Amino acid sequence: MAPSTWPRGRAAVAFALFAALAILSAPLASVAVAQSQPAPRLDPLRISPESGAAGTNVTITGTARPNVAVDLQWLTWDGSYQTQTTPETVAYKQRTFADKREPIGRVSADDQGQFATEFTIPEDYGHLHDVRAVVDGQDIARGAFQIQLAATATPSSGPIGTPIHLRVTGLNPNLFSGSTLAVRYDNAYTGILTAATTDGTAEATIRASGEVGDHAIFIGAGTVPSYLNISQSPYDFLYSNTPEGEGFKFTFTTTADTGAPPNQLEWPAADAVHTLGPDDARTTFEPLASPVGTASLSPASGPILTGTHLTASGLQPDKDVTLVWMTARGNRVSDSGWDVVSGTIGTGHTDAQGSLATDVSVPDDLGGWHMLKLVQDQAVMNQTPFFVERSLVSVAPAQPKPGETVTIHAKGLGWTELDNGFAVTYDNAFVGYACGFNSNGDVTMPLVATGGPGTHLIDLYPMVYNGQDRKAWYWAPVLTFARDFPALGLGYRLPAYRLAITIGQ
Repeated sequence: MAPSTWPRGRAAVAFALFAALAILSAPLASVAVAQSQPAPRLDPLRISPESGAAGTNVTITGTARPNVAVDLQWLTWDGSYQTQTTPETVAYKQRTFADKREPIGRVSADDQGQFATEFTIPEDYGHLHDVRAVVDGQDIARGAFQIQLAATATPSSGPIGTPIHLRVTGLNPNLFSGSTLAVRYDNAYTGILTAATTDGTAEATIRASGEVGDHAIFIGAGTVPSYLNISQSPYDFLYSNTPEGEGFKFTFTTTADTGAPPNQLEWPAADAVHTLGPDDARTTFEPLASPVGTASLSPASGPILTGTHLTASGLQPDKDVTLVWMTARGNRVSDSGWDVVSGTIGTGHTDAQGSLATDVSVPDDLGGWHMLKLVQDQAVMNQTPFFVERSLVSVAPAQPKPGETVTIHAKGLGWTELDNGFAVTYDNAFVGYACGFNSNGDVTMPLVATGGPGTHLIDLYPMVYNGQDRKAWYWAPVLTFARDFPALGLGYRLPAYRLAITIGQ
């Protein structure tokens, strides 16, 4: 499918509106401006064209002192997710964007002080970006370029189950105008696209579903659910010139039903999951006042019942060691809440040098980060982390009759605001969410087989259970989970479940 881009124009209106929106959407503390020193007047830096999608080639021209070197800088933001990790949980706060500058290049002014260069607009947040000309560390001129949204959906045809790759550039850091986009499939809400940590670029995969024939995919404004008349909102200038007046429409043609694809888990991109250091904050982790020796598990992650090998040294020689597993028990809805609890999962005995090597079986427990503590004489000598991953037990029956209940059994769901549940779609229609905290990571979820004979797709996506964002996006399928999700920066590897059933006659 050919990319759709928002047409250029209305730059002056966009500039004024973006400036106003940036102030209105910012915390009050951030808009206080010192009145004693007015900002110095800067010469104009001309950028042509003034707006377009990422990848647009522009010409930058300006004036400076004759024969001086001019550094050009692009003003943008560093996006991140603000969270708070404690031994008891991970709390989601909000998305934050910190100002930063990036060098574009250096040009030399001629004998008349004129300079000119070409620049390709990077994939970056959809906003009005300042461009500054700098001489000897001082800004001398400024211009601006408005990055507009662009989107693709590929391929455009294939059998049921075909992965459809959605790619959108130019999502906005402003929480109310385009920081998330909603995806609809045949008018049903599917989930959200986010791009807080990916410089405004959202990438997601959905799967072709429905009867043989054409199906409509729409990407537009919204969180949970979609915003269906954004053209009548204060942000109409962002959407009014899109192909549909509200966003991007694509057509996918389902060519055949070749049978149910195999059930599988789709994991986040490996380079998107942050590797934590041994002393980084995790659930169930509390620093020891005087750790003794060393301890490590190999592997240090895996599903429940994983067999892992513990190696430790520097412990008290020729003595028993108790292996204590740290986890959580409780729920988020009853008055009793929850607590971090411990349980013995094994024992060992050190050799004459104080070393220990023994196999450990990970319990059937909640997913996420757990500490394994090594105890001698009732004192914790050392500890080491293990990450319990999500897993699939069964989808049964795989070939139900119409109206029959299909039960999905999954393990390893966690208890924090970022990993205690997943959001569910049936043939790309969002139907709800499931939570595994109260059941210690176990989810046994019933769905009704609907939609007529043939293949039907069930997808389970990571979600954010709760938080403090001013624009709520909780319980929704996060389609961009593989590269942009708050838990990735905390070392959480949360997959999407790609499941399928075949309804008989």
